[in-house]
Amino acid sequence: MDRLKRLCQWILRRRYPLVLVGVGLLLVSPSLWVGVQLDDITIRTKVLGGLPLEGAGSSPWEPFTFLDGDPDRTRLLMDSGLVPWWTDPQCRLSFMRPLTALTHMLDYRVWPDYPLLMHVQSLAWFALLIWAAAVFYRRVMRGAVPAWVAGLAALLFTLDDAHALPAGWLANRNELLAALFGILALILHDRWRRDGWWPGILLGPLALLTGLLAKESAVSTGGYLLGYAIFLDRGRWGGRLASLWPYLVVGTAWYTVYKLLGFGVAASGVYVDPAHDPIGFARHVASYGPILLLGQWGFPMSDVSMFLSVSAYKLHWAWAVVYLTLVGVLLWPLIARNAVARFWTLGMVLAILPACAAFPMDRLLMFAGLGAMGLLAQWIGGLKEGESWVPHTVNWKRPAGVLGFLLLAIHLVIAPLMLLVLVNTPRLMGHEAGLLWDTFPADPQLRSQTVVVVNPVSLAEVLMRAQLRHYEGQPYPARTLMLAPSLCSASLKRTDSRTLVVRPRGGFLPPPGRSPGGRQRSPAVSIVHVVRMLEQLIRDRRNPLKLGQTIDLSAVTIEITALTADGRPAEATFRFRVPLEDPSLRWLQATSEGYVPFRLPAIGETVEVPMLRLAELTRE
Repeated sequence: MDRLKRLCQWILRRRYPLVLVGVGLLLVSPSLWVGVQLDDITIRTKVLGGLPLEGAGSSPWEPFTFLDGDPDRTRLLMDSGLVPWWTDPQCRLSFMRPLTALTHMLDYRVWPDYPLLMHVQSLAWFALLIWAAAVFYRRVMRGAVPAWVAGLAALLFTLDDAHALPAGWLANRNELLAALFGILALILHDRWRRDGWWPGILLGPLALLTGLLAKESAVSTGGYLLGYAIFLDRGRWGGRLASLWPYLVVGTAWYTVYKLLGFGVAASGVYVDPAHDPIGFARHVASYGPILLLGQWGFPMSDVSMFLSVSAYKLHWAWAVVYLTLVGVLLWPLIARNAVARFWTLGMVLAILPACAAFPMDRLLMFAGLGAMGLLAQWIGGLKEGESWVPHTVNWKRPAGVLGFLLLAIHLVIAPLMLLVLVNTPRLMGHEAGLLWDTFPADPQLRSQTVVVVNPVSLAEVLMRAQLRHYEGQPYPARTLMLAPSLCSASLKRTDSRTLVVRPRGGFLPPPGRSPGGRQRSPAVSIVHVVRMLEQLIRDRRNPLKLGQTIDLSAVTIEITALTADGRPAEATFRFRVPLEDPSLRWLQATSEGYVPFRLPAIGETVEVPMLRLAELTRE
């Protein structure tokens, strides 16, 4: 502990916070070679003008609009295969982030062939974020705790492995921008209220608005502003509450414009809009909140929950509740007696709420981490200095000592190592997705054909790779049709020259965490659970496809001809406009060698198409 104290004191003396910026940049520097991966491809396509397909275009200022909720445009996307045929036409996944869009315009229009420069820009924003957080910690903690504690808080924030994807993935740069301007708003507010610096009354709300125009998560700034007014502000209560009005006006105006322009989420089985579905959001908070807090304070990281079966997820959730209860009991003496600690706690807890609108991911913990690292540093500092709030009972001191050692090991040893590894995640995932796509046909005839994939590995992979081919000027299909859900075995019965009846194992849109492939027992940990969850993005299970419902596309009419016991489609009948052997259709099957031509069954014949296991995929 003495060495840690001396290290933090040295950091404060040696051009603080420049040393922290250098450490943070060194840890995330491998991102310079990550390149353009996954969602980056979609964003680049939209910034540069979109795919030349009906319904696929969008403004370069709206690269984060994936579905705008317009049924006619969504049906055009379904027809082209850019979204699956079971998409809810009312589904909306649209986010207003013009400031982030502007940074991507700089990337893809000024230096489009130099991904390294794109990542340099992200690292510049990350450096500014570390700088701002360090300044904020020192301002808030000044005079309330020993000076070195602020240095420890800034060090913990710098090393937080939850920053890996925001710093290393171009598509997640929005989180850096939102957090940077949110923290700047807090600094400016503190200068106004603490130092009487009147420009802060205008610049603080302006910084908040800038953060909101980068990403919606900047609303978490409001939790810290509320905590500041309650616990840190020295003015009268009337003045404290009045100080929040400029931010409330800015936030209300932003939200009003956001909704009037048609942004937001709707009819999704993954995202939830707190304003339109408060009960669903409350369920998300109860289910995801402990998982996210566990990812911030302990282990495992919250992303692990996506890979778990239902029973394994319950164990994960129970572990989170038990662990956080223990942490809360040991932190309580500090929180109960210190206003700054209460400020960090309230800000952290309220910052978790917006993250619960999606699904658990550590990359959503930027704002929660600001409060968590401040609170943890204060707690560790109090133990070291023997402050008055520290209980003297053995029953508290022993577990507190164990917890302190554990938390320091997690955040000062494991976290920076994880940061080095996780910052490279987008490149690894992009490489794996490319293994299969490299075998996809690329001949000129593809431009006039409908490609039918009988056992897709990932619907998102097909979408992103089609956009990559467009960018590189390579042939891509006129249309794409996925018969069954991703990573699923299925039976295909041909009833006549133009008709296929498809029955996936477990039905269409199987619930996340359930048994993949129709097996009785679901593996506790599997990537299939992630795929199942992501397929719920485009249709809420509360609005299922109904028996007899038809979907008319250019190449085929699809009818739901059987349901599962829980009301999901169990069988779909595909009636094509032309015989299945017509050259306008190209049939593909995913195998361990990649995409290969699919042998069509004879009339009256049923074939079983096995699920491709990703571990079997090899490059020839």
